[in-house]
Amino acid sequence: MKSINKLKLILIILICVLIILFGFIGAFKKQGNSYKNILKDFKFASDITGSTVLEFEVDKSVNTKYYDADGKEVEKDKIEEGTEDNYTKEEIPANNEESLTEENYKNTVKIMKKRLKMLGADQYRLDLDSKTGKIILVVDDKYIDDIKNLLPLEGKMQLIDSTTEDVILDYTDFDSVESKYVSLESGYTAYINLKLNKSGLEKIKNIDKYKTSQESEKAENNIENTISNTSDNTVSGNTATSTETNSTETEKKFKLVFDTDTIAEMSYDKDLLLNGKTLRLATISNTTSTTSINNQLSANGLISSFANYGKLPVVYTLSADEFVKADILNYNNYLVIAGIVICVIVIIYFIFKYKLNGLVSSLGFVSSLALACMTVRLTGVNVSLNAISAILATILLNFILINNLLKNLLDKEKEFKECIKNAYLKTINVLVIAVIIFLVFAFSNMAVISSVGLLLFWGYFATLLGNLILTVPMLYIINN
Repeated sequence: MKSINKLKLILIILICVLIILFGFIGAFKKQGNSYKNILKDFKFASDITGSTVLEFEVDKSVNTKYYDADGKEVEKDKIEEGTEDNYTKEEIPANNEESLTEENYKNTVKIMKKRLKMLGADQYRLDLDSKTGKIILVVDDKYIDDIKNLLPLEGKMQLIDSTTEDVILDYTDFDSVESKYVSLESGYTAYINLKLNKSGLEKIKNIDKYKTSQESEKAENNIENTISNTSDNTVSGNTATSTETNSTETEKKFKLVFDTDTIAEMSYDKDLLLNGKTLRLATISNTTSTTSINNQLSANGLISSFANYGKLPVVYTLSADEFVKADILNYNNYLVIAGIVICVIVIIYFIFKYKLNGLVSSLGFVSSLALACMTVRLTGVNVSLNAISAILATILLNFILINNLLKNLLDKEKEFKECIKNAYLKTINVLVIAVIIFLVFAFSNMAVISSVGLLLFWGYFATLLGNLILTVPMLYIINN
């Protein structure tokens, strides 16, 4: 019987050693010419890893357009130097003075928060100077390039005639925008669906005027070219005439524009509305590539979300971009050393006061902390600077539980089960407090706050379970 108990004790000790190695170091497997840790890395909040500070200022730029004598717009690059005065100039500011109000600044911040959530940023601080409109974003996110490029987009969606550049539908004419796709034998087709409101439906009724005017203009050109060709092809003594035309018919279209990018085009000849109120435009058609359709659906989803959040009332531009290193990184080695010193002091205390029971309990103490580390890594809890208090609390609660176990075992008149039961009953109050802290902090939107509740809950839960399956069996074998 003694040999069986020894084998059981050795087996539990080996399990403890493995848990300690996995929890504090990890489990590695060979991948190519290197080794990869199969356990997740710890996720650290921005107050530990550092953060990026982005400054957005109200766009004060002015766009100058040039028009010739016929009123047609001329590109600036095609105007010869020194001849600018021969053209009519129109200066269009990025922001009208009327739009630069405190209310619009605040509405811009609200829309930016929605965009940040959609982009997956959960650790950020967004500050607004309500007088100047300056916005400062402190963010820690692996998609920082997407945030810099996409966050200040105006988000204006318009339906524009491809020929005349007239705006047919504005962003105020849509109730909502959706990204959809269909799968047919010919391939995948991705769509953007525009659900029109009352004003949009009224405007779409007048879309025929563009098609009609263009077809009439095309017909007139055909008649003129026919007359011209007839005259040129009349030969002396030959009364035959040619009715061939030199005109080339082009399909008239309108385009869907998001900010300055054309994302879809559609012919006027197609059926416009689905169910009488939805305008459907294909962004990619009949593709057999899953990569292409997935990329297009991602782009459509982003555009649809931005359009539904609304156009920014004020146009912003990125004015500063700086990475700020967290001060805690300068002291991380000291924190690790401090944690090791605390654990060594606890181990020495257990061994000197409780002898053999203290020795195996020390192994259980370290193993349960390693199990807590594994739990935190597997659950993906963000470890913030504030969570250091939760780490210290977990170590303290683990010490109190094991100390209560060892104290109860000193009473030889009590049975082993009773001793364990009494020790765990004394932790119920602490468990209730841990659950309350979890409920208060864990559901905060800020990771630096929620990590306190999550880490305390999972850490204490893991130590309770670890001691029950490791420390208690070892004490039972030794005391019997």
